[in-house]
Amino acid sequence: MCSAERRFWRLLLAGPCSVALLVGLLPGAASAQDADRIAALERQIAALAAEVQELKAAQAAAPAPRQQALAQQEVVGETTGVPVALQPSIQTPPSPGVAGHPFYATLPEGRTTGALATGNDKVRLTFSGQINRALNVVNDGISTDLYQVDNENASSRFRFLGETSPYNDTQALTLFEFEWPANGSIDVSQLSQSFNINDELNLRLLEVGFSNNNWGSFFIGQGWMASDGTNEIDISGITTPAWASEPYAFYGMLVTDSDSPFDYVLKPGVDPSVDGFDPENASNFVSIGNLMDPLDGLSRLVRVRYNSPVFAGFQLSASAATEDRYDVALRYAGETSWMRVAAGVAWWTDASDDGFDGWSGSASMLLTGENWYNGLSFTAAAAEKDFDQPSNGQNPSSWFGKVAYAWNPWEIGRTAVALTYGKYDNYISDDDSSALYGIGFSQNLDPFGTELYAAIYQTNPEIADTDVNDMTLFQLGAMVRF
Repeated sequence: MCSAERRFWRLLLAGPCSVALLVGLLPGAASAQDADRIAALERQIAALAAEVQELKAAQAAAPAPRQQALAQQEVVGETTGVPVALQPSIQTPPSPGVAGHPFYATLPEGRTTGALATGNDKVRLTFSGQINRALNVVNDGISTDLYQVDNENASSRFRFLGETSPYNDTQALTLFEFEWPANGSIDVSQLSQSFNINDELNLRLLEVGFSNNNWGSFFIGQGWMASDGTNEIDISGITTPAWASEPYAFYGMLVTDSDSPFDYVLKPGVDPSVDGFDPENASNFVSIGNLMDPLDGLSRLVRVRYNSPVFAGFQLSASAATEDRYDVALRYAGETSWMRVAAGVAWWTDASDDGFDGWSGSASMLLTGENWYNGLSFTAAAAEKDFDQPSNGQNPSSWFGKVAYAWNPWEIGRTAVALTYGKYDNYISDDDSSALYGIGFSQNLDPFGTELYAAIYQTNPEIADTDVNDMTLFQLGAMVRF
């Protein structure tokens, strides 16, 4: 019983009826002074009664502590898709995440997701992906043609991510990811333009992971090697049309030679006089991909991988895969009131006979403005690969630089523009060299979950004893994320 109620009942016993009864038993009639006192007590009782009613109403309106916590969890569930059963275990464990985002992290502003039904109510299942289509207009030095491609800078794909977190600092997950880059830009060339290229699903990720905030995370299955992504760290806000892997936008296109009887440059070791030589087979000729590659570590393999917890912004990763492939990587992310920075470096090797060693690294710095994810940025990347027994003395290396600016001129989404430069040496022999210049533009349409982008690339390949033509790419594309 609250203090106001106790006061109420004490005064009620001395209320109007009781006071009148006592007064009536006293000798003589109540004096005028007694009447005034009775009126004053009645007013005080009425005031206390009103106060009690207000307190009871307020108590009824306020949920119990447990009810209030559940209400807050429901709000979290609506905005993140995390079931109440998994709350308050929402966390950001040291795991590689999907598309660069840690698992169980807060979604970007304006993004929400729903929870799919699962056979286990302890698991949060998320279905997501993207479709990325582009029109490429390519001038290869001999002719100009139009190609419709799946832009494999960020190929069309979908994934199923299952997460469960029964304890505050421990998480388990499963991940399926497939890509379906029909007419992918890695395969389309002047000699291969049919829409049935890459008309099958390609498995990218199939893994199980366990993560603990204090001990790190462990993954087993087909997935990212520790070195994967270390040559592509980029926080500029514009990646689809202008990033370290920009050669993938027209990777399959064949470089041309006006003096060649085939118009295209033969690969080293290919003899057109041998029976069975097919001048319509693109694999006999040098492509952009043969001359330019970002050398982004060991990519995705069937492997085991460990990631340490994050210490002062640093995280160490190591993995071992089938075919005697191993790597180790160190990543860093930090920020100040005016800058964000991310960087990584990796060493990787193929320890089998006739294998290779390599290293890759990149760093990106964003000078932030009023909007934390907008501003002027600088990105650089480099990598090198050494073969144990190179067939043509090749020792490929890549260098990449980028200056970008992102801003929000209107509320519909972020706008960004970038200038890029890449240098690629010694990919097919110790004498080839190629430079790639680019400018990219990106416009996010947040209400539609869409990114519109455009790019222009100019490359001037150089191959020993060959007069190779320059190549220009004009690209216009759209990517819808779901």
